[in-house]
Amino acid sequence: MSVLGESLPCLKLEALRDGDRRSIFDGAGTHASRNVQYDQLTTMLRQEERDSYRCCDYLQNYPSGFDDDALSQGEKSINEACRTSIAEWMYRVVDHFRVDREVVAIALSYIDRVLSANHCADRRTFKLISSASLHLAMKVHFPNKWKDIGKLIPDLSQGDFAIGDLVGMEMEIVKSLTWLLNPATARCISVHMLSLLEMEIPASVLNKVASAAIFFVELSVCDYSFVTMKKSAISIASLLNATERDIDVHLRIKKALNEIGCRIDWYEISFARERLWALHKQTCLASSRRTSTSFSMPDIPKTEDFPSPRSSHHFPGM
Repeated sequence: MSVLGESLPCLKLEALRDGDRRSIFDGAGTHASRNVQYDQLTTMLRQEERDSYRCCDYLQNYPSGFDDDALSQGEKSINEACRTSIAEWMYRVVDHFRVDREVVAIALSYIDRVLSANHCADRRTFKLISSASLHLAMKVHFPNKWKDIGKLIPDLSQGDFAIGDLVGMEMEIVKSLTWLLNPATARCISVHMLSLLEMEIPASVLNKVASAAIFFVELSVCDYSFVTMKKSAISIASLLNATERDIDVHLRIKKALNEIGCRIDWYEISFARERLWALHKQTCLASSRRTSTSFSMPDIPKTEDFPSPRSSHHFPGM
């Protein structure tokens, strides 16, 4: 696990405006619906205990601190900056097409699990794995939108691969994941945890907390430091950060955690909370200086400095 003092990824991710993020809670919670949410939540917590959904620190298997400018993208190994750039690119694409950001977390779950079990030859292959993962996540979870984005991905790759390469890699990913394509994300766990409080707290308050917590979760998706961490731990850290100034909700969340019987490593939660606050502060500063939007796939960064993706105005059909 990374330590807080290590370099933060240079994120430019922005929180969605209130009008762009739909309300989750409507105040219609009942005992019956609470029981259903509780059962679904415990199922998700059991799922993350399965080896098939766990990720390892796979980047330790790749050389670090070496980058020869004479090497091509097809010869350089991947690093944390590669993953950060791809994650931010995915968020820009789904925001443009008004697709739920949850699909990015799902796609990154595919990427992290595939690379935990397989070696990635080079950065061009990593871009193909990433594109195929987004395409697959869209197809499975947002089928009404995947054709719009899927047909553009080869063009957004700036000629690195064709649709046939995308389809072939998608099949390899499915095999590697043994068709386990419905991971429990930190966002989903966060929403289910809050749903347990729907009869105790006004919907307006829950929606405000959910919006803040979800942005913390989205920041974690971009940061490699959270790859090996359980999604429930990220969820708890995000919720506690989101309710830091609301003691009542904060305490109710902790009480709900005790009711669920969730095994909690508070040292890990403390690390996650501090790391998320640092990311939040850093990305807010970066967003205030943001002047342009890029949709084409980024040039995978060359160093460990976490540079932002290359600025480009190319976007097919616009």
